[in-house]
Amino acid sequence: MPKNGYFVLSLFITYNVCASEQEKQPLQEIIWLQSHTAPFHIAKSERSPQGGLCDNLTEQLINNIPGVKHTRLAVPQARIHKYLAEGKNICLPCTIYKNHSNQMFKYSNPTAVYPPFSVITTKALKPILTKKYGNPIHLISLLTDQNYIYGQAATRRFSPNINTIINNRVLHINAPLNLSNENQTMTTQLNYGFLDYVIDYPFMINYFKQQNKFNNLVSIPIEENYNTVIQGAVGCAVNAPNNFAEQAINKINFALKNKILQSYEYQHTQYDWLNNGTNNFRQHYSDYVLNFNSHTTAAQASIVR
Repeated sequence: MPKNGYFVLSLFITYNVCASEQEKQPLQEIIWLQSHTAPFHIAKSERSPQGGLCDNLTEQLINNIPGVKHTRLAVPQARIHKYLAEGKNICLPCTIYKNHSNQMFKYSNPTAVYPPFSVITTKALKPILTKKYGNPIHLISLLTDQNYIYGQAATRRFSPNINTIINNRVLHINAPLNLSNENQTMTTQLNYGFLDYVIDYPFMINYFKQQNKFNNLVSIPIEENYNTVIQGAVGCAVNAPNNFAEQAINKINFALKNKILQSYEYQHTQYDWLNNGTNNFRQHYSDYVLNFNSHTTAAQASIVR
């Protein structure tokens, strides 16, 4: 073989050895992103000593994953996608669980069980909407009614079933739609009559009542996902280098299984936030979180979402 052939072979071997060594580098940092979305993330106070629904989970993960630098960063929802595109070592503590990774996230085992999404509207409009479209409300029919304005934050996504209904009925039929960058803006517009309804978790109403704000709002269950549950999970960026998502999720799942999900502190926080909006919360938490089985529960969950 010519000398330059040995040189090329040497470069090839050196490159692959370096790439292999890079892949074996241990996880060094997790950036925990949180958005300005109450009640998932809120400042600790006398009324909310644990912070928001996802804040205690973040704290316990940080405390139970040693040997890794942890950075907490609050950003607007739209900037989350920027960090994902840049390949940052980010994890989100509150995503909707999916059985398989996608182009954005690898998911931990379930961490929470949420009630199904509902229509949020005003007290005055609720009897009108339910008279026309039922209670639970038929979402497909409501979304195609051009007499009522639906609002959704530009970055907000729901379960696949709800997302499909919205995309098919709103975007293709040109029903009225109001977009904003932040979900809180949607709620404010709804409260002041600029919107007629939004879609969100029913426990949002409980949070507003606790804060003595938006007392004009009520929820209506949705027929298309009635009597279902939604599992929450931690999502870590698959686009990050050095096999970040795999390493991070392995550590997260270990901490969840051995420390966090069984702890009184975490369960108490979840119960406080979710019990009023979820029928049989403790049983659902046991079935879909504590006794999660990837071969059985995940199959059911894929139908739910």
